[in-house]
Amino acid sequence: MNRKNAIISGGVAVVLVASIGLVLLQSNSVTATKYTSCADLNSTYDTGVAFSAAAAALDEDILEPFIDPITYQSNLHLDDDSDQVVCELPYVQENPDNWESLSQPLETCKLQETENFFGGGSKGFPAKRWNSALGKVKIAVIPVDFENAPGEGSPEDLYNDDIQKMIEWADFFSQGKMNYEIEFNAPEWIRAPRGAEWYTCTNCQKGSIKDLQTPAQGAQEIISAADKGYDFKGVEMVYFVFPYEAERDFGTAIYGFNEKFTTNEGAIKASIYGEMGGGVGAQSDRSVIWDHAVHELLHFQGFVGHGPSNWTGHYITVDQWGPSKAVTSWEGFLNEWFDEEQILCLDSKSIDGGVFITLDAITNFGPKHESVMVRLNNEEIIVVERHEEGPFSTMCTDCYSSVSEGFVAYRVNVNSAHYRNDGDPNSDAKNFWSFLGSRTAPTIKDPVEFKGVQISLAGKNQVKISMTE
Repeated sequence: MNRKNAIISGGVAVVLVASIGLVLLQSNSVTATKYTSCADLNSTYDTGVAFSAAAAALDEDILEPFIDPITYQSNLHLDDDSDQVVCELPYVQENPDNWESLSQPLETCKLQETENFFGGGSKGFPAKRWNSALGKVKIAVIPVDFENAPGEGSPEDLYNDDIQKMIEWADFFSQGKMNYEIEFNAPEWIRAPRGAEWYTCTNCQKGSIKDLQTPAQGAQEIISAADKGYDFKGVEMVYFVFPYEAERDFGTAIYGFNEKFTTNEGAIKASIYGEMGGGVGAQSDRSVIWDHAVHELLHFQGFVGHGPSNWTGHYITVDQWGPSKAVTSWEGFLNEWFDEEQILCLDSKSIDGGVFITLDAITNFGPKHESVMVRLNNEEIIVVERHEEGPFSTMCTDCYSSVSEGFVAYRVNVNSAHYRNDGDPNSDAKNFWSFLGSRTAPTIKDPVEFKGVQISLAGKNQVKISMTE
């Protein structure tokens, strides 16, 4: 294989190793930059960095990396496969796309959910939700404190940026199909009429032992306390922000689907949510709330979330607030955010030979498709997406919720049970959807396969889909 050479200049000495045609880089100093992600490192070293020429020569299927042991050692945390090369890129020749004759109407991929219904949203079509996911959606964000758990700082100073971020995020990922209109008027914390122990939800398992009133009654008290400064007309969802101490010490939490409330503007019906970790393990940092708020609001809007696996940060609905803020294209499709501009629908029965497809990133969007969906049968489908740095998304392989640039694939069975148990290592296998490949690092490097359909890399922005049976 003819491997491409990589040469860098500026602050380093370049030495050619003639016998193997590699480039040896030696830093002028004994320290090197430590990068937070492969995307950052590749912006300087576009083909990765190897510890030695011998390590770089072991794999002929990668673009020739820079040889710099000092930079490698400084970025050892990015060497996911421990091959002494960090952030390497595959050497593959992209092929002309050949999917057009195989493209199916989107109806082909609209799998109907007919079994194993549950109250947390839809696995398949038609979508079921508590609150609208299209058009104008009015939300009240209310920072609430208590005499025995006072808030710190000015909520306006703390959260004005979060409010704007929520609005921008909704417009971007819904592709303009949904607009968050947010009611937020809190120069000071809204003081609840009772102590924090009165606003709990034992059924939510957030640390409280006994409810002194129902969550709906507590929410009504807070809404009444905020009514002087808030316009609740048309509000569909309410997101409460509580001080960390309230959740830690009292298990303060509020949760409810489309409860009825009285306001100065008349009766409203709204879903309500309030907590950021609850009780044990509560998130102490309340300086950024927008991604958690979006995550929870999306559950009301029909996004099941916490999948395909709850162990990576590829989506805003995974875990609580991973580094990537994208939505899965399956849920975007289900909730009418994505259509034929974003989704390419194929039927596995029509695939004969290799199908080459170039995709834009689900985190960025562009003129090409962002998702490929391969229908297997009436209830199963494979979804392929590509991720990269975006306006709301960071590639972060060393974060608690790892996410890296590249392709992922996952399978969906719209009639399997929804099973989420973070303590069960086999949770993914029991759930209606899961990544193909590694659950903790699902970015495709080697081919992945499910029920005779194989997905492999055909280029940085291109995948090959073929049948193995």
